[in-house]
Amino acid sequence: MGIGVVFYVEGTGIGPYEGARVQVQGSGRVLLATGIGTQGQGHFTSFAQIVADQIGVAVSDIDVVTGDTDQFHWGAGTFASRAAVVAGNATHAAAKQVRAKILRTAAEHFECAEADLVLAHGRVTIRGVPERNIALGALAALANLLRGAVRPGTEPGLEATAYFGPAKGATAAGAHAMIVEIDPATMRLRILKYVVVHDCGTVINPLIVAGQVQGGVGQGIGNAFYERLAFDDQGQLINGTFADYLLPTATEVPNIEILHHVTPSPYNELGVKGVGEAGAIPVGALFAQAIEDALELSARGIDIFEIPLDPSHLWELAGRAG
Repeated sequence: MGIGVVFYVEGTGIGPYEGARVQVQGSGRVLLATGIGTQGQGHFTSFAQIVADQIGVAVSDIDVVTGDTDQFHWGAGTFASRAAVVAGNATHAAAKQVRAKILRTAAEHFECAEADLVLAHGRVTIRGVPERNIALGALAALANLLRGAVRPGTEPGLEATAYFGPAKGATAAGAHAMIVEIDPATMRLRILKYVVVHDCGTVINPLIVAGQVQGGVGQGIGNAFYERLAFDDQGQLINGTFADYLLPTATEVPNIEILHHVTPSPYNELGVKGVGEAGAIPVGALFAQAIEDALELSARGIDIFEIPLDPSHLWELAGRAG
């Protein structure tokens, strides 16, 4: 048996910028369009949550469009754990502007102070007078009057576009710990326990963050112990199919205990940091450390400097260690 503990830092949330447009439609539904792309990281849910928190509608009433130049012209893309930091803060800024327009328009409609209004459940209500309320869809129509005098500085509708370009990136951090068991006869490795403590700043959606960490650890296990490109003497790839190229499956990826440690980033209003690669970064070093401990390699003057640490490689290391 062996134990490994590894700490890591991850530079996240780099520029140059991302933008977002938030619009309350006449139907009462809300449209969010952002230039960033998405590949299954949970952007639709996370961005919708940011908007919902600001303008008081259900997440299910928000339609999110990402990476569509017909809906939003500018975007840099998804990479380097930057989506929640850069596009998330652009979305937050646009939603705040829309919230301000909602309250201003409703205050004019009810002839009251903005401080007397409550924005929740898709309606604006006068505090303490629940029968005096207006739905956001109807308010959006009032904000786009087609008759009458136009006051200077008037902007029609309940919509706003905002961009966020970070002055500097955020820095996420964390620690991974693992206990492994190795059969000395076959070098079969089994992970007995795996714990992750990470800090990605403000957590928008804990379930999505846990999924990103879990998936990252699974990818890291593949890098550390299974996945290797093999070539013959002529440079021909000899394990180009999944019959020969090893991948971790559900039986090899253990249950992972994930703990959140929240230190909000001071470099953006949401306080978020990236989490995209948090699961994968330290896994190779963690395996090397745990295996060195289990096989007592360091005591025999042998250090592990490369991955993957598949059974045949471990057998060679054990032979060198005697």
